[in-house]
Amino acid sequence: MKTKLILAYFLILGLSQVSAQFKTTFPLPKEVAHGTLSNGMQYFIMHNEWPKDRTDFYFVQNVGAILENDDQDGLAHFLEHMAFNGTEHFKGKGIINMLEKQGVSFGKDINAYTAYDETVYNISNVPSQNKTLLDSCMYVLHDWSGSLLLANNEIDAERGVIREEWRTRRNADYRTGEKINKVVFEGSKYAKRNVIGDLNVINNFKYQVLRDYYKKWYQPQNQAVVIVGDIDVALIEKRVKEIFGSIPTPKKINKREYETIPVQKENRYVLATDKELQSSGISLSYNKSKPLVQDQAEMIKSMQENLALQMMNTRFNEYLINNETGGLAFGISNDNLSRLDSKFSLNVNPKKGKFIEAFTEAYREFERAMQNGFTQQELDRLKTKMRTSYDNRLTNKDKIGNSYWAEQLQLYFLEANPVFSVEGEHEWVNAFLDHVTLAEVNTAFKALNPKDNLVLSVSAPEDPATKLPEANEYWNIIKTISNTKLEPYKEEELTASLVKEQLTEKPIVKTEDIKAFANAKKYTLANGAKVIIYPTDLSKDQILFSAYSAGGNSLADWKDLPAAQIAAGVATYSGLGDYKFTDLKKKLTGKTTSVSPYIGGLYEGFNGTSNKESLVTLLQLTYLYFEHPRFDNSTFDKIKEQYQNKLNNAPNSNEKALSDTISNLNTNYSKRNWLLTQDFINALDLNKAKKFYTERFSNGGDFTFLFVGNISEQDIPLINTYLGNIPANEKAEKYVDHKIFMKDGKVEKTIFRTMDTPKTTVYLHLENKDAVYNKKNKILSYMLSEWLKKRYLETIREEEGGSYGVQVGTSLSQTPSPLFSLEINFDCNPDKADALVKIIHAELARVQTENIPANMLEDIKQSILKNHQEQIKQNNYWLNVLTSYVRNNEEPQDTEILKNTLSTLTAKDLKDFIVSSLKKSNSVQVLMKAK
Repeated sequence: MKTKLILAYFLILGLSQVSAQFKTTFPLPKEVAHGTLSNGMQYFIMHNEWPKDRTDFYFVQNVGAILENDDQDGLAHFLEHMAFNGTEHFKGKGIINMLEKQGVSFGKDINAYTAYDETVYNISNVPSQNKTLLDSCMYVLHDWSGSLLLANNEIDAERGVIREEWRTRRNADYRTGEKINKVVFEGSKYAKRNVIGDLNVINNFKYQVLRDYYKKWYQPQNQAVVIVGDIDVALIEKRVKEIFGSIPTPKKINKREYETIPVQKENRYVLATDKELQSSGISLSYNKSKPLVQDQAEMIKSMQENLALQMMNTRFNEYLINNETGGLAFGISNDNLSRLDSKFSLNVNPKKGKFIEAFTEAYREFERAMQNGFTQQELDRLKTKMRTSYDNRLTNKDKIGNSYWAEQLQLYFLEANPVFSVEGEHEWVNAFLDHVTLAEVNTAFKALNPKDNLVLSVSAPEDPATKLPEANEYWNIIKTISNTKLEPYKEEELTASLVKEQLTEKPIVKTEDIKAFANAKKYTLANGAKVIIYPTDLSKDQILFSAYSAGGNSLADWKDLPAAQIAAGVATYSGLGDYKFTDLKKKLTGKTTSVSPYIGGLYEGFNGTSNKESLVTLLQLTYLYFEHPRFDNSTFDKIKEQYQNKLNNAPNSNEKALSDTISNLNTNYSKRNWLLTQDFINALDLNKAKKFYTERFSNGGDFTFLFVGNISEQDIPLINTYLGNIPANEKAEKYVDHKIFMKDGKVEKTIFRTMDTPKTTVYLHLENKDAVYNKKNKILSYMLSEWLKKRYLETIREEEGGSYGVQVGTSLSQTPSPLFSLEINFDCNPDKADALVKIIHAELARVQTENIPANMLEDIKQSILKNHQEQIKQNNYWLNVLTSYVRNNEEPQDTEILKNTLSTLTAKDLKDFIVSSLKKSNSVQVLMKAK
């Protein structure tokens, strides 16, 4: 391609070296302060104001599991855990304790991950106004660089945590993936590493082995500090130079080596089966080297490939929806594989027993595109879609979060991936789309055709009754189809209007202010529908939309519930009016809007989003869902078939056995609680689904429609033109409270299952039907969950090393009737299960007799306040608050009211709430153990 695409901004000479292996010709945006300290450490600092008054800190180590020796297998990941267990400036749990006092929560805001080639730590959503806190966060990163204490007792305590993380992660997908990866990575060190490591090493390594690994690889030349947020860049840069510049250059610098995956002469086949696997997969893939220089030519090539991949995947989705197939999902992808290699894959998810049929169909459509290329219509649609996406991104550039920019800068440091400003990216993409041709995209796609160094991998449930195809059957399919001349892809022209009726604006019956929300107004339309608009300036061009009407599935007879539960799904995936689903998606190309119906337990309605320009399209779609929904037989058959395929693979599913047991006990075996069984599938009925949907959406006057964001009174005539023309009747529906609760008292059940990796799963659910619902109790309910999380982190995880983590969740609801609920679940070492269950109950008793420590209460209050300050800057928060107000008369709560409420809450208030909630609660306890 002879192109003048290169923008003046990007015309620079030479290469900018950002890592030992990778280089780029694209400079960083001027907003980024970047430098390299004398010790070799790099830093990236950027001012960004979404969210306002928040800053993210990332510490990027160009070091991962691939650098381990055999006697260190798993220590890169182990070291990541140890970074939170004592450093030079923060002894013990000092990092977590210091941050949680400021509302920065472990797990949510404080986290890390280890991969083959890097280890990345992050502290996110840190309040920017607290300059001392910003300094403290930099000292945390400083200590992660080279000042971990790695105390013997902390190392030993963490061995148990790692063992339980290993146990939790070793599910069927992990086991089959590990087997396949040994072939994909054949001939390289990657085939011998899995990040989490070898338990024999984890249990027995000498303390000094971990310290040696840390000292050898956690060196400044392998590290980068990334700070993005609402900060003074110059001031932060000064402090970075002072704090991190003080880290000495190592006397011995260990060169970071990069592992290559060798090209294999022979194509390979691998079959991975597992008794607990729930789905099957076929992948035809090959590895390819990543470009070491990211320049204009590579960017253009990558974008051309990306266009081709998107068009191919669109074709696959269209084929699956519009044809009877042997597959559940087809797709192609170009994924990161290692630091130096990527992997191109054709992926197929077959239905049970349909391996050959599904692979044949997918490969045939893939080969059709290879032979004939894509069409100009396909490319034009995708160009329009991309332009619209980047236009919206530019319009709402002030809502691009800190984490996005931090991750972009991380990739720049590790692999020299170019980082663009929003304006620069918009300009570059549009220039590219102006010049790229169909011939160039088709050429780029054909270059991806897998010819050699192939891996054909198949994963499937281990089932003696199912005969799996031999390897040569797949290779023969590839050969036969590749040698067959295939007809080009064809599509029909779409000219019909979305809405055929000539609609006119209807009268407004009543207009009211909503005093609890400034500038919000409520309109009653002539058909009785209520429309509420709440203008905000939280996002430049975003409109969030929802609608509700009481009733939902509660109005269905229990025998018809399966059909009722799929009714909205059938309507959604059948299309609207004259357009089937795939044609509707084409018709909506370039529109920034989406809307879909739902039928829930108590309400039915819509959820949607749009910008100002596409508001009319959102309203048209909503009108059509009322007036012209489609219920295609083919869509119904596919949904039914998906359920059947899921059920076919279910007998060996431990997760399903557990969830079914829990579901039955939580509902006391209510006949309205349908599980996925053959009876459920047999009860699916298209006519009943259509009838139920039609009944729920037959009365527009029974609905309340809410719009939040870039909406105004000037939009009411347009809204009224569509929503005001929805037919209405006098019938107002109410939901039915079927009083579905667990059995009174205590219910305990243990189930035994065959497991490849033995573990015990513990589930405990407490429920109180006499709960009092109010805002104060909602806060106290949340406080209870946070207190228990902290207690179980300390006792179950840290002291006992018995579980990777305990999940705790509380809820306090008022519909259909007030209910308090507390759920606790975790996986654990079978040998410790009984003792851990006793600890769970002991802590529940303890929180009813003891007061929460004052410092912990204050930490939780800070977390609540910090979360609220972040939430109120988003339209979706206000849509939810507005809905609660008009539906349940719940008053909104601003920051000052919340502060005042929190200031009055005492340890006694919390204990009183806990006692009242737990003392007379009913409970369900389920243990799943290995046979």
